[in-house]
Amino acid sequence: MNGVVRSALALALVTCAAAACSGGEPARPTASPAAATSALPSPGDSPSPSPSPPAVTLEEASQALDAFLDTDDVLRLAGADRWELLLTQDGQRPITIAGIHSQGSKPARYTWDRRTVLVPRQSGRSTVWFAATARRRDASGEVRTGVFTFVRQGRDGRWLNSFASLLYSGEQPPAVALDADGYATALEPRDASVAISPNLMGPLHATVAEEGPKGYASGLIAPGPQTTGFYDEISETKETAKADDCMNYESIFASAPNYPIFALRARDGGAMMLYTLIRTSSWTPSPQGLKCGEGRPVTLPAAARWLLSPTKDLFIRQKRQIIETQQYVSAVPPKASTAPAHVVGYEGVVTGGSNR
Repeated sequence: MNGVVRSALALALVTCAAAACSGGEPARPTASPAAATSALPSPGDSPSPSPSPPAVTLEEASQALDAFLDTDDVLRLAGADRWELLLTQDGQRPITIAGIHSQGSKPARYTWDRRTVLVPRQSGRSTVWFAATARRRDASGEVRTGVFTFVRQGRDGRWLNSFASLLYSGEQPPAVALDADGYATALEPRDASVAISPNLMGPLHATVAEEGPKGYASGLIAPGPQTTGFYDEISETKETAKADDCMNYESIFASAPNYPIFALRARDGGAMMLYTLIRTSSWTPSPQGLKCGEGRPVTLPAAARWLLSPTKDLFIRQKRQIIETQQYVSAVPPKASTAPAHVVGYEGVVTGGSNR
């Protein structure tokens, strides 16, 4: 193991300890004498019950975010692919695998600032999570805002990156409501106080992407590049595939049932929702009887060339299939509002493919 990787592992251990990854009790801020005095009940008053301490403190979440971003940078520099994967789970794992392979084990490096954690007040259940935002600058100087979630199993579990997306350029994240102590409120999957419940956001988004402005869900989600824009792209690709390659083309979007949905209450009574869709695009020779597409070379999408060979997989005998994992940030209005939900962030990566 070379010295750079040793440094990466040392940093991972040090920062994990700083973030209480071992499960030790994180330090809690102490109240000032004046605050302690004002908190004492007056004679004759019955004391109010104290809220239970949060399962994840703001300090612990901030340390965990710093640990992840700093460790991730060192591992990218070292090319320590295997260790990079150990920082991830859920939809972020196949995205990380794709990034490693598609970039020739030389992933891009970034600098981060303006780091903010959004921590829902949770009880001590087995799985806890928090969201975060940070401003990212790449080697070219382009600046984007990243949105993350981190999940931990139990007090002794390690924080793992479950979700990462990027806000559209110039877009701001939905303003999350915070209580007097700085904690957010998580929404349950079937919360009906918002225009679209968290468990329905993914399926409705998928419907708009497939059916476009004429679909039944079009009034619920605003037009945009990753909503009605996908519908336009699919319609154009269908025509091109049939005319140029004698192929049937279809592209299906679906919620990822094995990946979590994260939702936080917004200041306007709506929500910020973070969720994953799986897009599956297929090319098949058309029409079936004439098989006029067989034997024709069909160009590989550039993003899939790490999975399929540009020399062996140009010809489609039965079907070519390409799978993309997409992570979204959306602003959903409160239930009483007539405004549509807006997609404000997106990251999509080709994570699977086959040709036969």
